[in-house]
Amino acid sequence: MILKKKTKIILALILIIIILLAVFFYLKEPSKNIPIDSSPFRDEAGRLVVSTSLFPVYDFAKIVGGEKASVSLILPSGSEAHSFLPEAKDIETIKKTALFFYTSDIMEPWVTSLKNVVSAKTKIAATANGLNDDSLDPHVWLDFSKASLMVDLVLKNYQEIDPENSVYYETNANVYKKHLLDIDLKFSTELKDCQFKEFISGGHFTFGYLAKRYNLKYQAASGFVPSAEINSEKMTALGEEIKASGQPYVYYEEMIIPQLAVILRQESGAQMLPLNAAHNVGKHDIEGGFTFISLMENNLKILKFGLKCR
Repeated sequence: MILKKKTKIILALILIIIILLAVFFYLKEPSKNIPIDSSPFRDEAGRLVVSTSLFPVYDFAKIVGGEKASVSLILPSGSEAHSFLPEAKDIETIKKTALFFYTSDIMEPWVTSLKNVVSAKTKIAATANGLNDDSLDPHVWLDFSKASLMVDLVLKNYQEIDPENSVYYETNANVYKKHLLDIDLKFSTELKDCQFKEFISGGHFTFGYLAKRYNLKYQAASGFVPSAEINSEKMTALGEEIKASGQPYVYYEEMIIPQLAVILRQESGAQMLPLNAAHNVGKHDIEGGFTFISLMENNLKILKFGLKCR
């Protein structure tokens, strides 16, 4: 009887040891036993949480994402896009998003360092890398055929992170690309027969892609970024060219102080007209439902008026 009790005790001890060993090895290698949460960030309504850098990609991501995504723009309303650097609060916002869309490494070089601080749950996606004809000109969204390719990349990333809603995203993207095709055709048709075939901007070199797409000539007072050094000789030459050609207007960029356009106006006698490169918009513009398409439609009206198109 005593022998049987001892046997039971020994067996119980062996069983306890086996259980303790199993627990020990389970805790020692948690990566093999505890599933890592790799699901994307979603809001209370179940929508993907998405953040974006500039207004064009905000608009593309918002429309393609539709009701399945909650999209925010980290660039503060009314601020200048080229000089923007994210603050700590912006980085924290990006860390909590499933997708962060930006244009390109040329336009937003700060994204390179961002990749080292976000987790694998946040997908960082460029929409315009490799689309630029000139390696220094990042404003590719102003060629609507390239904007359509950006929409394709937005779609691709949505589908990869949320394959269950792949068809939904594709439907939205196709509708939006149709709008881009329509506005592209309008620009091509309505800027074809104009008295003037050149427009001169008192800002940085923003509208090169747009001019090239529609066979217009284009000059700007400074380089690809607003902070580029100003050449006084170039300013004088542009002013003389405007005067000699009879151009009635010089253009300036909305959201940027038009000091160079004012100088050109003074030198040439031309009046000033605004064009919007869509880097960013004001708070009231977003609240008022402004879209990339609506901004471009307004640009078309201004160019038709300024270039005296039939």
